[in-house]
Amino acid sequence: MKILLPFAWLYSFAMAVRNWCFDVGVLQQHEAGVPVVSIGNLTVGGTGKTPLVEYIVGHLLASGRKPAVISRGYKRASKGVVIVSDGKRLRADAREGGDEPAQIAHKFPEAIVVVGERRTDAARVAVTLGADVVVMDDGFQHRYLKRNLDIVVIDSRKDLLADAVLPAGRLREPLSSLRRAHLIAFSHVENGVPERLPRGVERYCAAPSIAFRYHIGTVRRATDGVEVSAEAVRRMHLVAFSGIGNHEAFVEQLRNERFTLAGELRFPDHHRYGALDMDLIAYTVKAFHADGLLTTEKDVVRLKADEAIARTLFETYTFFYTTITVEIVRGEETLHTSIAHAIQGEQ
Repeated sequence: MKILLPFAWLYSFAMAVRNWCFDVGVLQQHEAGVPVVSIGNLTVGGTGKTPLVEYIVGHLLASGRKPAVISRGYKRASKGVVIVSDGKRLRADAREGGDEPAQIAHKFPEAIVVVGERRTDAARVAVTLGADVVVMDDGFQHRYLKRNLDIVVIDSRKDLLADAVLPAGRLREPLSSLRRAHLIAFSHVENGVPERLPRGVERYCAAPSIAFRYHIGTVRRATDGVEVSAEAVRRMHLVAFSGIGNHEAFVEQLRNERFTLAGELRFPDHHRYGALDMDLIAYTVKAFHADGLLTTEKDVVRLKADEAIARTLFETYTFFYTTITVEIVRGEETLHTSIAHAIQGEQ
């Protein structure tokens, strides 16, 4: 919106001053005591960052490392540093720790997951719990914690040159901030794999790039997480709903993978479900004569944090959720090598 452009210029100037202060040492970066891998983005909204975080955590665990994931824990009910998982047991649910941290903790029980507004504090707690590498989720703008590898996720379907800085657009920082990136990760490459950043953007960043997409990995019962036949679920007429950053991508993926959708409902990202939402879901199921419900893994983690809401859905409907599998379609060796060098202090 043109009326917001003056505010966007002011915001860009403020971000430029802040970044300059970090670059020259006026604002100090702090060491975690172990290597730090940051996965972030340049825009607000869903870019496919969380699946890549999970891929990297899985890779680190398979390599014999003890990773910790740290993040803010967006829209959690708690304040300060909260241990979601100490790598041995879950210590906080989605309400107290945030939905994405809780999802990662459920998926990787051996991983340490800590949330905190101050990433430096969260990292220090993670190290005391035994972490030998820290994965910082949504970390590109959080520069107080020094990182060994800075990965920036960019949605390959979006035109960065056509966007503007907040509040006029969706850019968190000017495009020139890409100079800090060590690695660019293009997401959502279903319709083509970009070889490089678009002209006009590539002059800001000489970093190598990878490209990835994700598929539905498994379909599971929401009640107990048991895997079920995806083919059987595809034959059912289901209402798909989600409260994630990119609901359209979720629905498009379901349709591309031949799931039959009777209807769909979109809720805000990180939405905390309540009684009115249950009424809307009930009305939609009835109106479309649906056989049941289908949602995302993140939504189920959030729903289970409210026992009354979960009980209402689980006891009333046939209810499933999907898990995500990441496929690195270009640059898998580049990604693994970058992580190895960062851990060895060579980045």
